[in-house]
Amino acid sequence: MRNATLAILLTLFVSTTAAVRADDAPKGDKPGGAEKAAAAPAAPRKFVTHHRFTAGGADIPYIATAEDIDLKDRDGKPTARFFTISYMAEGVKRQEDRPITFFFNGGPGSSSVWLHLGFVGPKRIDIPSDAQDPGAPPYRLKDNPSSLLRFTDLVEVDPIGTGFSRALGEKKDADFWGYDEDADSVADFIRAFLTVHDRWNSPKYVLGESYGGIRGSMLVPRLQGQMNIGLNGVILISPAINMGALPFATGGNDLTYVTHLPTLAATAWYHKKLPDSWPNLQALLTEVEQFASGEYLQALFRGDSLSQVEKGQIADKLHRYTGVSKPYILNSDLRLYAPRFAKELLRDEGRATGFLDSRYAQKELDNASEFPNSDPFDAKTGPIYVSLFHQYLRNDLGADIQEPYLPQNGEANQSWKRRKNAAGAFAGFVDVTADLAQGTKDNEALRVFTASGYYDLATAYFANAYMLHHSGIDPARVTIRNYPAGHMMYLNQGSLEQMSRDIGEFIQGK
Repeated sequence: MRNATLAILLTLFVSTTAAVRADDAPKGDKPGGAEKAAAAPAAPRKFVTHHRFTAGGADIPYIATAEDIDLKDRDGKPTARFFTISYMAEGVKRQEDRPITFFFNGGPGSSSVWLHLGFVGPKRIDIPSDAQDPGAPPYRLKDNPSSLLRFTDLVEVDPIGTGFSRALGEKKDADFWGYDEDADSVADFIRAFLTVHDRWNSPKYVLGESYGGIRGSMLVPRLQGQMNIGLNGVILISPAINMGALPFATGGNDLTYVTHLPTLAATAWYHKKLPDSWPNLQALLTEVEQFASGEYLQALFRGDSLSQVEKGQIADKLHRYTGVSKPYILNSDLRLYAPRFAKELLRDEGRATGFLDSRYAQKELDNASEFPNSDPFDAKTGPIYVSLFHQYLRNDLGADIQEPYLPQNGEANQSWKRRKNAAGAFAGFVDVTADLAQGTKDNEALRVFTASGYYDLATAYFANAYMLHHSGIDPARVTIRNYPAGHMMYLNQGSLEQMSRDIGEFIQGK
């Protein structure tokens, strides 16, 4: 694979922007930590401002704090500096009684600006809800009445090597780039934040998006088992938990084709490419889910023993549900690969759909290529986030920081180390469902909320349901919600409002 598709696969569904080059970082603090300043780190920065916003008819005052929080080893030597932005409701009788939620995006190698300015924070980017191009600058931030600040205090987590977060002392950023290394450092940050802000006894939640599903699940045993930090809930948005259910390792793995078929159908329905009609999207998806988990799964399981007649019958149904041609389906051996599908569905129009949000589409330079030339979702949404974050940081939060903010670090992504207990000769797909499930056994009050978008070709909603239904977690303690949008479903106004209500009810225990 090459070009945009390779980049899409490597970045594991992080929203946006091209990989950051090492020479974009300031001297002495490159993303890989190859060149470190000899001098001791500067004193931690802290910027505190007071604000208010209106939500649900209520006026909510809050304190915004942009600050550095340093981690140290047992000898007191500095190891890392996390830059974080937090929001605390003001005028609360007992702050410790108010929930606190630590939120992060994924990557690996992504900052958390996407969740911050797209969903959870009190300010939100002003972007078209219908997957249209937001155009060129200037862009606009607006108040976000759907902010989760209505229900919980909020702490943004930018992992080491992203945002302004950096390794310190003898450590290099790359020392933190791995499944275990990343989870360890984020757990240490959470512990440090709880101590600095005296929030140890507050109800606690972690909220992760995409690879944040892996990070969030791996945090559970670290926080609860190693640090005795009890959690009230884990909130996962478009999560990766079991990579075997996602379209990134497909050789000999038929599960991913089954779990993604309903999303292919939803995409074809959205772009009006289906040969038949259904009364609504839900009617289509109900039928496709039954076919995918029954007849289609059985056909793929039989492999080469399937007769040509039987293959033709399955291909007919796949054509009916996806809109791509029967010859293409047969040439694909009945296995429709999501990144190729993003190119094939609209090839006759010279367009390709987005991978992270297949509602988006744009014209292609090379219409004969196997994969899309780029991801229209990334192209349409990246600049607005980055531009507005810099403006927001300085003008609203009073943080005059000159160093470059790294929204996404491609070097970190491509250098990510496997789990320490999965380095054996027969190590397979990364699957952290056991971490999450064991946490619910150890803490019988721990609950899980997951959200997915119908138009997400990366972490499909049906794959999410599969992962949770095979996790060993008591179904009564799992809430699964789906929305008519993509990977970042909160970019759709209706989905934003509904998901905010759903998570609010989850936090309130309703």
